Amino acid sequence: MRLSSRSVKMALAVATGLALTLAISPSTASAAGGAGSAAPAPAAGTSQATWHLSDYEQRACLPAHQSNFTYFVGFVAGSWSTPLHVDMHGLPEGTDASLPHAPIPPGSNGDRYVGIAWVMMTLPPLDFGEYRAEMTLTDGVVTQRMPVLIKIQERWGCGL
Repeated sequence: MRLSSRSVKMALAVATGLALTLAISPSTASAAGGAGSAAPAPAAGTSQATWHLSDYEQRACLPAHQSNFTYFVGFVAGSWSTPLHVDMHGLPEGTDASLPHAPIPPGSNGDRYVGIAWVMMTLPPLDFGEYRAEMTLTDGVVTQRMPVLIKIQERWGCGL
């Protein structure tokens, strides 16, 4: 079955992301070396944020030579007193992304990583290969990055 309605695709993306948000906790992600890993210590003389964007690489493995809808979610722990601004860099040319993203209002997730930065996109038909990009989040002082890999291959699925 092929979904053709963008709103249905978006609803499925949101439901999947919410399920991932509920499934990830600092203890399980740390054990796997993922989203709950402790933030690295800042270099001497630099400002340390009170929030942390997970730097666990997110992947989308999609079929070649056709337009594909996908999304990436930034998981954030900690608290922030100014809005967080979301951006994507290095997406393939012709990508239609839900940018600019509305700023994420001040808030707190405590020590739990929660998916709060969502960027949905429709990728143009792409040739086989790996396309690297990144999501950035900034509070205006500190910018953090999350790597993204878009792998274009024969069929759907990163376990191939």
